[in-house]
Amino acid sequence: MAKRGNPTETLSAEVAAAVTEVARLLLREGVHVNRSALSVLATLRAGPKRITDLAASEYVSQPGMTTLVSRLEDEGWVERRPDAGDGRVVNVAITKAGIAMLEKALAARTEVLQKRIELLGPKERQALADAADALRTLTQDVAEGRRGR
Repeated sequence: MAKRGNPTETLSAEVAAAVTEVARLLLREGVHVNRSALSVLATLRAGPKRITDLAASEYVSQPGMTTLVSRLEDEGWVERRPDAGDGRVVNVAITKAGIAMLEKALAARTEVLQKRIELLGPKERQALADAADALRTLTQDVAEGRRGR
């Protein structure tokens, strides 16, 4: 538990707990696909990537990403393709089925949250909008010049 004397530590713990509860809500009520799988599919929507690049972007080991890609491939959501410039390289690309599943999962996520947000009053909605802005700022890299105010 966070110390009472350190408000930043307390807020950090509260934000982490709230984010975890939102993730659990989405898994329980709407999005029944692993968050890592969704993240990989969302990344691949921008274009094919090497497994090593996917592993780095998801902060997982290359063997872990290989396993995840194999599962996604078994579902028909991704496919491996030879690189046009280097035949030794294999890229992973999202399939039409993968795009459809990703869009369905994102829509389900939005629907779950929309139903809950509709129950909130105007002040709670504004607080949530402000929190969403703050979370976007929080997740920006310090290298991008985003520091606490």
